[in-house]
Amino acid sequence: MMKKRYIALIALLGLTLASCTAKTNFSYQAPNEDDNYRNYYEIFVRSFYDSDGDGLGDLNGVTKKLDYIKDLGFDGIWLMPIHQSSSYHKYDVRDYYSIDKEYGSLDDMKNLINSCKEKNIKLIMDLVVNHTSDLNKWFIEATKAKYNNDTTNKYINYYNFSDKELNGYRKYGNFYYEARFASDMPDLNLDSTDVRKEIVDIMKYWLDLGVSGFRLDAVTSYYTGDIEKNKEFLTFLNTEAKKINSNCYIVGEAWTNTSEISKYYESGIDSFFGFGTDQEILYSINTQSSSYYSDWTKSLAKIAQGHIEAPFIGNHDTGRAAGILTRNEAKVKFGYGLLSLMSGSSFAYYGDEIGMVGSGVDPNKRIGMLWTLDKLDGFCANPPGVTKAEYIFPSVSEQSKDEYSILNYYKKANYLRSSYEAIKKGDYSFEDYDSISVLTKTYNDRLVTIAINFSNEEANATLDSKYNLKEVLVTSKNDKVKISGNNIKMSGYSIAIIEEVK
Repeated sequence: MMKKRYIALIALLGLTLASCTAKTNFSYQAPNEDDNYRNYYEIFVRSFYDSDGDGLGDLNGVTKKLDYIKDLGFDGIWLMPIHQSSSYHKYDVRDYYSIDKEYGSLDDMKNLINSCKEKNIKLIMDLVVNHTSDLNKWFIEATKAKYNNDTTNKYINYYNFSDKELNGYRKYGNFYYEARFASDMPDLNLDSTDVRKEIVDIMKYWLDLGVSGFRLDAVTSYYTGDIEKNKEFLTFLNTEAKKINSNCYIVGEAWTNTSEISKYYESGIDSFFGFGTDQEILYSINTQSSSYYSDWTKSLAKIAQGHIEAPFIGNHDTGRAAGILTRNEAKVKFGYGLLSLMSGSSFAYYGDEIGMVGSGVDPNKRIGMLWTLDKLDGFCANPPGVTKAEYIFPSVSEQSKDEYSILNYYKKANYLRSSYEAIKKGDYSFEDYDSISVLTKTYNDRLVTIAINFSNEEANATLDSKYNLKEVLVTSKNDKVKISGNNIKMSGYSIAIIEEVK
């Protein structure tokens, strides 16, 4: 059955790749150990790499692929939920101190943490505290106490109960409980001092174990419709986490407008995801103009108020980057190139580096990573509920041999980003010269100048000064960038680091 599946995949891809050996003129510059400005790689463990042949990805599979991740220039990993759970996605946590048996053991997690530390990769994990599973001990005890009207049981205050039907509440016997996401995911009562103590204990446990921080799920739902209370709770989380580890990195999912995200930054949280980055990059590519991109990058900097921005193109909720960028290989590459030039911590989703696609229902966005077509090397069975699983670009194994593949473009873009601190941390300024835009970023008196051709065709421009060419990021083998004095010629969708001649 699996053999037939791979034959189908080969037929689906139907592509012949160049046989040249991958090489790059770029070199990776590792960040300081305490530096939280990173290139993050989001992993859905179940679909990443199967190390034991059961068809499910696991923590040992992530450990096995750390060298791959590091070689691509990613120096941060975000693990989606890994705790004991009843669902494939594991956002309904049954036990915050556990590792789901599908993914391995606590010892496997400890091994992964230690291996990440050895490679200077920061490992952050999902912290899901808006709700729990209805099979969590806390909820089982709370509903018993509510049913028996046992007000001496502390768990009765862990959740929000009502004797009458309210919006966002579900029925349980003769009472109701708040559960805005799903009936099997009851919302926690975040006003409870006992619940807050539990959350602090959970953060301490994982930070003491060596995790570098957390991704906060669904922060706008902590207190639905109440920004001020959400902000207060975020301040509490940030303060308590930093007491445990002052360098703990926290990134929040606030899927809302930029005005509200700006308010959430007042909580002190390090980062909030830059929802909307995908569309602004796409608009600039489609209009062949820097305007959407330049306005958005400046807007994100203003919203972050000196914090660490967190731009991304696609993730497990939004649909994959290659699909957003219209499945056009050149646009897929160039879109990531533009992302890599943005300040903050950039985020990429597993499989984006080979152009995997997925949209529609959530499981479609979490299909198995395509490592190779030659053998069943780590391939994971698709999660339940997948309605469409396709691979429009070649596997990791194939793309690694092609210097101009999507995979090697990602690698070069990450290396370029790592080489210039001003790219990750600098202030922006833009200057347009006909079809070519010049982006200048400055940090601590260090300056990097970047020429960008937003058009898909060759463009020429006369710059204000004479420049030398330093590095070039192009989407195909025949693309070129040339500088003669203050004249620059760039192939379509090309990016170049240039240096003014003094």
